[in-house]
Amino acid sequence: MKQQADKWVWQRRNTHLHGVDTVDQYLAYYPFIRKTVKWPKKIFFYLLQCCLFNSYVTVSKNNPNSCKSFLDFMSDIKENLIHTSDAVTSPSLSSDQPQGLSRTPTPTPTKHTPKNYPPGRLDGKLKNHKLVHISPTKNDKTSTQKCRVRVRKNIKKETRFLCAQCGVPLHPEGCYT
Repeated sequence: MKQQADKWVWQRRNTHLHGVDTVDQYLAYYPFIRKTVKWPKKIFFYLLQCCLFNSYVTVSKNNPNSCKSFLDFMSDIKENLIHTSDAVTSPSLSSDQPQGLSRTPTPTPTKHTPKNYPPGRLDGKLKNHKLVHISPTKNDKTSTQKCRVRVRKNIKKETRFLCAQCGVPLHPEGCYT
């Protein structure tokens, strides 16, 4: 009797939870969550990835001829977000607003000045980044700088290498890869 009940429970589970297993499978292929992220960020990124998957399923059902994978769909979303954030313009003034006022909020001052990084810095293509020796100066024949990765880990160690594209000082072992 117990075996029949167990069999019935598993059959019922398998017929109704197919979508949950599919979602877990897709989300496991391209995880957003990392070990070092705090739990509120983990929840945020998990929910963001669930929303992306739900929109992927909706687009796939509405466009049956589209053979786009989940990874391609996420890449398209990323590209669209990057391009729309670059092309943001201020909204036009409505006729009932006075001409001296605008709808755009004033930017809040930041604690530090933003750095001008090259556009390809975070593209994920390691082959574009090359480590080069820091050129010596008149006063210091063996110029060194603090490694960016180890400074964030509170390790005071200097390096003689930096990325030619980004200008970020890094150790060739451990920090660069």
